[in-house]
Amino acid sequence: MIKKKLNNETKFYEKGNFYVIETDPLNIRINFIAGRTLSQCKRDFAINGTFFDTKNPQNKDSIWQIAVQDNVALGGNSHTNNYGGARKGTMVCFEDGGVIMDRFNNLAEIQKLGKVKWAIGGNALYPDYNLKLEQAMADISRYAPHTMIAYTKDRKILLLITKENRTLTDARNDLLKEFRLYSALNLDGGGSTAMVAEGRVIKDQRRRLNTIVSVI
Repeated sequence: MIKKKLNNETKFYEKGNFYVIETDPLNIRINFIAGRTLSQCKRDFAINGTFFDTKNPQNKDSIWQIAVQDNVALGGNSHTNNYGGARKGTMVCFEDGGVIMDRFNNLAEIQKLGKVKWAIGGNALYPDYNLKLEQAMADISRYAPHTMIAYTKDRKILLLITKENRTLTDARNDLLKEFRLYSALNLDGGGSTAMVAEGRVIKDQRRRLNTIVSVI
């Protein structure tokens, strides 16, 4: 296992079937990257973000689920997880550093709870897991690479990608076996799964991305 102390309380390591970036919640930033690959973004630590229109990754309105930084939605559609009213898993960090993960439909619901430092939508993995309830796309749980964000009982944020292809259910079970968590969220996976750590590429499938979750 690789484990190294890095800048600003950030660590990169391998554990089980995961590559892991561990950091404090207030170190996280959600970025719109306008159709660049992760390698082209020149970040030291980052993973791919939420679901988007892969045919138009350069467009801010192509963000399909909640993507918020400093209390502002990053694109014209990223204030909501679903225009039909469905609530989907969303991880939220408030300005005081408190983190929650719950099912929300839109940013206005979250803002009733406090001023948002960052928020990102996906599919809830823990403590609850119900893709049907969230009206998830059919291929989300397929055997493929997966990207996740989690909040630990040590009050750290984990940015994770799977080392090997797994079904989403198996990847979730792997996650719960390896870590003590308050909550976990599935982000865009499959061909979007990507990570850089310590400034080096851990995985980049050369897909042009729409958003990333980075460490400042």
